[in-house]
Parts: sequence; C-alpha cells; structure tokens
Amino acid sequence: MRHVILACILSLIALPLQAQWGLSNVVTKEIHRTPGLPAAPPVIQENPAPDDLGVTKQDVQQISYTKATNYPYTIHLSSFETPQEAARQAERLKAKLDMVFVTKIDLGDAGIWYRMDYGAFPTIKDAVLKLQELKGKGLVDKGTFVGGSVPYAIELGMYKSMKDAQSKAQKLAAKGVIPYVLKEREDIYRLLAGAYPNEKSAAPAMNDLMALNLLPTLKKR
Repeated sequence: MRHVILACILSLIALPLQAQWGLSNVVTKEIHRTPGLPAAPPVIQENPAPDDLGVTKQDVQQISYTKATNYPYTIHLSSFETPQEAARQAERLKAKLDMVFVTKIDLGDAGIWYRMDYGAFPTIKDAVLKLQELKGKGLVDKGTFVGGSVPYAIELGMYKSMKDAQSKAQKLAAKGVIPYVLKEREDIYRLLAGAYPNEKSAAPAMNDLMALNLLPTLKKR
C-alpha cells in the first residue's frame, strides 16, 4: 500500500515539471497596452509627404481638359554658360517683364547652355510683333531674336489659380529653377520649365528636376 501511495505522489510532482519543459520551446509574443486604452491602429501613408519645394503628386495630376492653343514660339533674350548668371539676369528682368524664364538646353556639339527666354506665342508673327514692341520700349537688347519652333516644355504642375502656380514658382526659384506659368483657361494654370525643340535637348534639365525630388514630364506647350 505504501508503494502505491508513494508512486501517486511522485506522479503528481512530475506533471507540472513536464508541462514547463514542454513550454520552454514555445516562442510567445506579448502585446503591452496601457490599461483602459484601445490599441493604436496601424498608420498607412497613401501619398508621400510634400517635399521642401511644396510640389506633390497632386500638383502633377492629369486634369481633363481640351487644349485649345499651342505655343511653340519664344523670344530668346540671351544665353549664358552658367546657371547662376542666367538666374541673376532673369530675376533682374522680371521686374519689367512678366514671363521671363531660364531654359537649360543641350545644344549638341555646342554643349549645354542656359537661355534666358521670354513668353510663349502661338505663331511666329505674334512673337515677332511682341519682340518689336519690347525693342521699341528699350526693354530688351538689340541682339534679342525669335528662334525656331520650341513646342515642348517641362511640366511641373497644374493648378486651379494663378496665385497657387506662382507660389510654387517662387519656391523653385529659390532652388535655382526659373519656371513660368502658362494659363490654359480660367481654372487651369500650368507650371512649366524651359522651351525645347525635342526630348534630347530637354534631358539635362529633366535630370536636374528629378534630382530635386520633382515629377517633371515633357509636354507640348
């Protein structure tokens, strides 16, 4: 009888030890919460935060509209070998002219230049008439001319007001990019950079803008 009782006692002691040994190889994950507070939901960021220039994907969204007019002509004011000098001269002229911008352009064998340009015109006649007006007022140099067709520009955003578009243009100017605003209709204002004859000539400027975390696209003016 004593042997039976002793065997029962030993069995009862061994059971919890076996249970602990079996759990020693189980990895558990504890979630600690403050009593009385629900667990915080996961944070899902659908859109990237705005960069320091304030240009987001919303600025370059495709707005449905029918383009009524193209603007393939521009007045070339001057050309510079450095972006700093082009930007400095452009800022100086902006006090007199409303649509001065800088075009970084690849001219092939001639290399990369920084053109100081003015305006966007639907016909070469319109551009020439404006040039004659500016020369008559002494606002541009005698060497200023209307070049060949430059139907493309780098689009950086589309906005519903001129004020919003100009605000973004000012932020870009602080980074050395001198863009311009082209009005398509009363509620569509395009922020553009440069004036180009083709994709190849715009490639260096496109690379610069992408390096600034922008979303440039080459489109017809």
